[in-house]
Amino acid sequence: MQKQETITTYRLLYQTVQVCKAHGVENVILCPGSRSAPLALSFMRFEGIKHYVIPDERSAAYTALGMARQSKKPVALVCTSGTAALNFAPAVAEAFFSEIPLVVFTADRPAEWIGQADNQAIYQEHIYGKHVKSDYVFPTDIQHPDSEWYAIRITNEALNIAMQHPRGPVHINVPLREPLYLETEPDFRDVKAKLTWFDQSEKIIHKGILEALEYTEKVLIIGGTHRPNAKLRLALGQLCTEKNIVFIPDITSNLVHTPGSVTFAELAIDSIPKDRIENFVPELVISFGGPIVSKTLKNFLKHKNIKAHWHLNGHPASADTFQQLTNILDVNAPTFFKALSVENSLGFSKEYFDVWTSLDNKANESAKTAIGSLEFSEIRAAYEIINNLPANTVLHLGNSLPVRYASVFPFVNPDIEVHSNRGTSGIDGTVSAAAGQSMVGDRNHVLIVGDLGFIYDSNGLWNNYLRDNLKIIVFNNHGGGIFRTLPGARSQKELGEYFVVKQPLRFEHLALQYNCGYIFCNDLGSLKPALDQLLSTKGKPAILELEFDKLVTIEDVKKKLGQ
Repeated sequence: MQKQETITTYRLLYQTVQVCKAHGVENVILCPGSRSAPLALSFMRFEGIKHYVIPDERSAAYTALGMARQSKKPVALVCTSGTAALNFAPAVAEAFFSEIPLVVFTADRPAEWIGQADNQAIYQEHIYGKHVKSDYVFPTDIQHPDSEWYAIRITNEALNIAMQHPRGPVHINVPLREPLYLETEPDFRDVKAKLTWFDQSEKIIHKGILEALEYTEKVLIIGGTHRPNAKLRLALGQLCTEKNIVFIPDITSNLVHTPGSVTFAELAIDSIPKDRIENFVPELVISFGGPIVSKTLKNFLKHKNIKAHWHLNGHPASADTFQQLTNILDVNAPTFFKALSVENSLGFSKEYFDVWTSLDNKANESAKTAIGSLEFSEIRAAYEIINNLPANTVLHLGNSLPVRYASVFPFVNPDIEVHSNRGTSGIDGTVSAAAGQSMVGDRNHVLIVGDLGFIYDSNGLWNNYLRDNLKIIVFNNHGGGIFRTLPGARSQKELGEYFVVKQPLRFEHLALQYNCGYIFCNDLGSLKPALDQLLSTKGKPAILELEFDKLVTIEDVKKKLGQ
């Protein structure tokens, strides 16, 4: 005979899944386990939410992150008790700093059994610390109606908070008593969970901001990591071309090559003579979005003569990246810049706009010439690949060198969507995040990743749901090539053993193991045919391995430019 307590638990978890669905959850990643069985089975048996079973918790969490990033909707994530929950932590941290909504459910032992040498029992309350927007614990004994109400209330609250700006992960810890299984599958279709919603209305730009701008000549807009947004691109293009405002988009802003924008900012800044630097310093910086890649740009924006820095759509703890933050404006970027673009009273210094534009144009042409003269190297390969990707491709950039190549030399088609795990800038979930995005998107998803990042997250291919739109390009320089470029690290005698971590591997057998197509290339003449073969592979994901035996650094190219 089934225990009434277990039936009540499943009934409550059915309502929990209902709440998730009502708040926009369409996908859930489930990691196998026993303690989590009531949660997992409740999701699997609920019509309307698609489930995926991925055994490796670290990879599963990054896959969920990729899904949420691509779908722009919250994704649920479920694991069993114990260290499984700890393995979610890297992706949870990335989701927090990248403002991606994950709803993390961790099954747990009842509180009285924590610290009592029980199996798979660790301290799971507040396990993600400050890396979640909020965390909750389900009631363990739910026979009283108030306990059921409480569990549904906190689920509603968690989903609302996950989707409120800034979006991010939330954690719900669910202690579950045995027995964990029902003998027959119950029918809870008549059970209805109560739903609550938070107001998500947009804020309006207030008059005082417009008045302050009327007395400012030199304004520099910085676009950090951001989702593609056609209205935002249009408004910023109008500001650049009609109002003489200077706009520098990061490679991950999905706003590169906005009309009138400064695309080659790092090269432009490096080329400014020291005695002319003041000509390029703005009075006001307006930033939006997430982090920016270029350290050169960050250092430039710490200039002491910048009078003010406004950050849009921020929260009270907005990052003061440039050490100049003066205002946090609770208005989203498209609304703000649209208001500026149609404000007839506004106009900014044409001279300031022209000096930036001139420098950017020179950097563009000289960089194209310098890279075009390079032999087969990572920078030349990155240029050729990104320059030849078809429109409407989704490009994923691995951390360390790939994202830096694209940041300094952003020869990317404006129709290509760009993503990178820049919240924490780790290499640990690059493959999984790209896989997750490709699983819920129909376009080709092309990942450029270094060999160490690929090896570290190769379990991202341990996934029964991969599609043939996932294309992976591995830059194999047989180690952590970025450390060969860092002045401090490259001068150490332990460079090869500790920093670079030399490795002799190639990846043909790994591709075979995970049923992926495989192409190898180690010369410039074969690169274009190899890329064409990669993009045309059907029926399974494909991996293109590029092997390099000579390092050409970003600094080497800058020397060619005379910087």
